[in-house]
Amino acid sequence: MRLRSVSPRWTELTLFDLPRDLRGVSSKRPLLDADLAAFLTIRAEQIAELRGWPSRTVGSVGRGIRTLCAVHRPGERIRASTITQLTHTAVPTNHVLEVFEGIEIFLDDRPDPLDVWCQKHLALLGPGVRAELDTWISVLRHGTTRRRPRARSTVTTLVRLVLPFLTEYGRKYTTLRQVTRNDLTNWLAHRPHRAYEASALRSLFSTLKAERMIFANPMRGINGGKLTTTIPAWLTTEEVEAVAHAALQDPALRVVVALSGIHALASHEIRKMLLDQVDLAGHRLDPEGLNRPLDEYTAGAITDYLDYRHRRWPNSTNPHLLISRNTATTATPVGTFWLDKLVRPLPIGLDRLRQDRILEEALANGADPLHLAHVFSLGAKTSLRYTTAVAGSAAESGTGIK
Repeated sequence: MRLRSVSPRWTELTLFDLPRDLRGVSSKRPLLDADLAAFLTIRAEQIAELRGWPSRTVGSVGRGIRTLCAVHRPGERIRASTITQLTHTAVPTNHVLEVFEGIEIFLDDRPDPLDVWCQKHLALLGPGVRAELDTWISVLRHGTTRRRPRARSTVTTLVRLVLPFLTEYGRKYTTLRQVTRNDLTNWLAHRPHRAYEASALRSLFSTLKAERMIFANPMRGINGGKLTTTIPAWLTTEEVEAVAHAALQDPALRVVVALSGIHALASHEIRKMLLDQVDLAGHRLDPEGLNRPLDEYTAGAITDYLDYRHRRWPNSTNPHLLISRNTATTATPVGTFWLDKLVRPLPIGLDRLRQDRILEEALANGADPLHLAHVFSLGAKTSLRYTTAVAGSAAESGTGIK
């Protein structure tokens, strides 16, 4: 039986919406809503069986449920911000939140991290400029019919790049329609990262022009210079040996090295790889829709890791290949912090491993950019960057490309 909610009941309207304070609240207090506590307890047991929660986690989640039902009356909505206060009682709030998600009484009032960051860093801007900037940020985040949404890290980087200009000149504007070409050229003239800042400003004003919030684009025709691009580099023999030695020390690290150094997967692709995307019997690997042959080294690394995973977390039902102590009882992928800590023993970063593999493929296939784009799902500019590096290396050595 799958429970979705408690039976419809009367609702007590809130006169004053004050934040709850769970400090000093005991899970042994009399329950104000015993029906909700019983429903949530059954729901927690179902999720625990599905996720493979250990009995200690089930007990902690039950304690958190009783604490919440001891301070909320029937019909009163329970906020996510209230649930997160349970951390002071050693209750795993992410598990409690999973129990509450999807039921009518739950109110997810957690602020968006990017909204919080913008509130902090853009507070000094005038209301007109801030409204125009919010329009640009919204287009970056959510996209339009002609624009793809950008990653959150990209949005943050672009806003950081335009913020110095807005901070310095924003006081003299009530709207970005007042920005002139001279203002931009004078400001960019002595900037240390001129090309990047010009690119971000060009994105800002072209978006506002497309959204008809400004009459003309003041960045039109302003040359900010070329963006610096790194040249992919081969790994040295010493680096390859050091990576191979470090990978032997940890089964999870060996899988990461194989996926990055042999299959050229990016960090986010490795973190989000699912168990269903690995076919050991058929010797195939299917990350994000790519159907690739599974080599012997990677197959051995994954087999050893799955044995380790089963011994360490025998009841885990997390669908991702790589799991950690924090994600074993959830359905979420490991985080960037976990992966960064895992690869710390390596003498190089995962980007260098990936670059070396793509360079190897480019050299073996005559530096064909179309081949690289197809095999590794690279963009046109990125493919050309690798083929140019291979061609330049071959010209210096005098070997040529076959």
